[in-house]
Amino acid sequence: MQDTAVYRAKCIRDNNWTIYQILQEFPHLMSKGMDVLILHGDASSKLFETWLPIYAEKILYLSRREGKLISSLDGLTQDAIGELSLRQLPCLLPPSAYKLGRGHSAIMVRHTIEECNLAFIHHKPPGTNIHEAKATRPFPYVLTLGNDTQHVSQAFVIIAGQAVEHDTLLQAVDACFKAFFILDIEYPRQCEHVWKFLQTLHNATPPSMKFQEGSRN
Repeated sequence: MQDTAVYRAKCIRDNNWTIYQILQEFPHLMSKGMDVLILHGDASSKLFETWLPIYAEKILYLSRREGKLISSLDGLTQDAIGELSLRQLPCLLPPSAYKLGRGHSAIMVRHTIEECNLAFIHHKPPGTNIHEAKATRPFPYVLTLGNDTQHVSQAFVIIAGQAVEHDTLLQAVDACFKAFFILDIEYPRQCEHVWKFLQTLHNATPPSMKFQEGSRN
């Protein structure tokens, strides 16, 4: 198992494959969470194990202190608190500016919080056709369906137009994070700062820097 995980990681790292080509070569890769466990050890489970007991309420406290959260937490389950805290990250960690292009044609770009939200966790109302909602993007992202954003009824990770359903939003975010490592791609610029924050909780090695946004589609 160790050898096959290392082999897959080396093939992906050494070849300039698109996400589609990677999944064609390794069709079961999206379900191979074991690859992250083998390659990154104990760090692979840190977000899933620590978010609710350690970080969720701290995030909500900071969000309320900064005036980003005005809704009441009364009556919310632990899962709902975990989901709400994850959704607060784009507001609490606003996108930073970066330079796009080179020389005199270079421009400074700063994505909006809404763009960050859509690239991180894209929420849709219940009854949305999942086949229509799972828009193809050059990076993995989370899609949720539900009546409101505080507690979702369904959570998916979308990779190259394929949807993998998870029991909770936290599980979906955790799986989406691991997909960046398994596919050896960079975080999307729109929500890079959010994923990097979560990466510090994982204490894992940063994804490869070879991926440029839009180069894999």
